[in-house]
Amino acid sequence: MTKTFLSLLISLSLAAVSYSAFARKPEIRLYKMTLDGNSEKYLLFGKADNPGCHNTPYQYKVYKVAVLAFKTCSVYSEKDCQPDSILPAYWKKKDKASTKMKQGTRWYLAQDESEVGVSSWSCELKQP
Repeated sequence: MTKTFLSLLISLSLAAVSYSAFARKPEIRLYKMTLDGNSEKYLLFGKADNPGCHNTPYQYKVYKVAVLAFKTCSVYSEKDCQPDSILPAYWKKKDKASTKMKQGTRWYLAQDESEVGVSSWSCELKQP
C-alpha cells in the first residue's frame, strides 16, 4: 500500500509541475553558409534570448533563421529595426513570404537559399 501511495504521490507531483518548466528557452539563431557548404551559427553576444530590437555588430550575411519559443521574430537590413528595412522570410520549399517568423528552424531569407544582409532583429515573447 505504501508503494502504491508513493507512486500516486509522485504522479500527482509531476502532473502539478507546469508545462513551462519543460519548455525551451526563447532564442533566435542566424546562420551563414560556410565555404564548404555547411551551416554556421552567428554568435549574438547573449542577446539571442531577449525580446525587442537588437543590432548586429556589423551586417551579417544570413541565409537561414531559426526561431525557438518566441511568438514571432523579424529581421532587418538596417540597424535599429527600421520598419522600411524588414526582410521577408520563406518557409523551406514554400513560396509565401512572411515578415513575422513563427517558431521553426526552416526560415530562409531567399527562396534560393542565398545569403541576405541582416543588421538587426526583433522578437516578441509569447503571452503566458
